[in-house]
Amino acid sequence: MEDLTSYLIKNLNQKEIENFEGNISSCAQQYLDLVKLTNNPNINVMEIGFNGGHSAELFLKNNDNLSLTSFDIGEHPYVLTGKAYIDKTYPKRHTLIIGDSKMCVPNFYKNYKDIKFDFIFIDGGHDYETARCDLENCFHLAHKDTIVAIDDTMFTQYWLQWWNVGPTKAWMELLEKNKIIELNRTDYSVGKGMCYGKYVM
Repeated sequence: MEDLTSYLIKNLNQKEIENFEGNISSCAQQYLDLVKLTNNPNINVMEIGFNGGHSAELFLKNNDNLSLTSFDIGEHPYVLTGKAYIDKTYPKRHTLIIGDSKMCVPNFYKNYKDIKFDFIFIDGGHDYETARCDLENCFHLAHKDTIVAIDDTMFTQYWLQWWNVGPTKAWMELLEKNKIIELNRTDYSVGKGMCYGKYVM
């Protein structure tokens, strides 16, 4: 998988942007898992956490019939650089909404009541409160067959000593409250895991 989002990374590097917050290109198996989860035709995808656009490129590059809406807090200067690259490379297929997801996602579903997503990827704030809010708020943008995935979960006990447990705690809470049915969980490496499932409608 030598070219994981390599065009985007090269584009950002050419603009002297080389240091990113963690991104999807660092884990080949997770990259492949996300490709499989988003390979249906005419799929409508949502993500929380655009960052530099790495996961956005993963989704858009591997499915020509996929449309994507991203939410990002916009705290890094390379967010708009990544957005410009995505728009140039995948025109008219991507929407970026800047702001705190805890407020932007509820505003979105209140203003666009008819929009539902087929796949939701949550990779925003890693504190418990934000991860829980994101999981709960995205329920309103899902239908009965929507797959919701949350990044940066971790269940391997030895690795937990080095990792923020916010996303894991939020996911487990919704499972215990019967708000989500888990379909899969994977710990890829230290601090790199993902769970996905469906909301209980």
